[in-house]
Amino acid sequence: MEILTYTGPSQLIVETAEELPLKSGECRIQSLYSGISHGTEMGAYRGIAPYFTRDMDSETRLFEDLAEEHKVKYPIRSCEDDAWFIGYSNVGKIIEVGADVEGFSVGDIVFSHGRHQTIVCKHHKKIFKLPQNLEPELGIFYTNLMTAYNAVLDTRIKIGDVVVVSGLGVVGQLIAQLAKLSGATVVGVDPLENRLNIAKEVEIDHVFNPNRTDVAKEIREITNNRGADAVFEVSGHSTALNQAIRIAAPDTVITAVGWYQGEQSVLNLSEEFHQNRITIRASQTLGIDPSISHMYNDARRRNIGKDLLLKLKLGNLISHRIPFGDAPKAYDMIDKHPHEVLQVVLTYS
Repeated sequence: MEILTYTGPSQLIVETAEELPLKSGECRIQSLYSGISHGTEMGAYRGIAPYFTRDMDSETRLFEDLAEEHKVKYPIRSCEDDAWFIGYSNVGKIIEVGADVEGFSVGDIVFSHGRHQTIVCKHHKKIFKLPQNLEPELGIFYTNLMTAYNAVLDTRIKIGDVVVVSGLGVVGQLIAQLAKLSGATVVGVDPLENRLNIAKEVEIDHVFNPNRTDVAKEIREITNNRGADAVFEVSGHSTALNQAIRIAAPDTVITAVGWYQGEQSVLNLSEEFHQNRITIRASQTLGIDPSISHMYNDARRRNIGKDLLLKLKLGNLISHRIPFGDAPKAYDMIDKHPHEVLQVVLTYS
């Protein structure tokens, strides 16, 4: 089978490896499509991901430096157990079923958190069949959709709310559509015109380029000087988080969905943050808000996520389809020209 290997920071090759043994309970899956993450994966590709040198202690939940022997070292091969960051949105076709597998057959089209490689083996309890009326390539959005859906659960959108989504990458676009489904008036904010145009295509109510206008004042015009009822900050940039603070109405919550890598030296926690009693809450895909965990467990959340694949407009979020053999070119393009891409999908023939 063919795999991806990081040979160093921003250095990636395609190489051949022995096929993985099929364990009891597993299915062997021929990859059809896999989606590249522009956040987590690109941090790993560039060699700046914090988990390369630090890890969170499971008891204290504090990040600590790893001992030298536990730090991630090159080369890193996608088929290795710990290389979860080399792909986790895979759609493929089952080509072999192992012992003790229930509910799956050869030929089934399934989603898994499989790597970017031609063959993956996954336990049958960690895959699911895609709906028959869904274009298979759209299944790669499931991972980001679960991040977006959890952010919406964390934010408690109400019918009639004015909701601002700052950062219209893939996750931001998905949050905007989910907020619209929730009955909100949705405002998209991004400095890239192509992303604003995509938001218009899916009928987001208003879009603004922060380089061309004072978005906080635009929101005051829309809301009769009240401010936004909820703000999602998805870009992961502290300047955008400052802007979100100005956009939010008094005594409201900003949901920070982006990964703010490194120190954020320009964050302003005076002025509007202090006077308007703004709350900033982190959200990511792991964990469910304890206040709603009696109603939403992982199983319910996953099932709703599958249904949402059929309710959202996903096709126009794919900007590039690139053959797996050209994966190094795909990563290089995302790394050096992020403004030109939205969702990049690797295709397997």
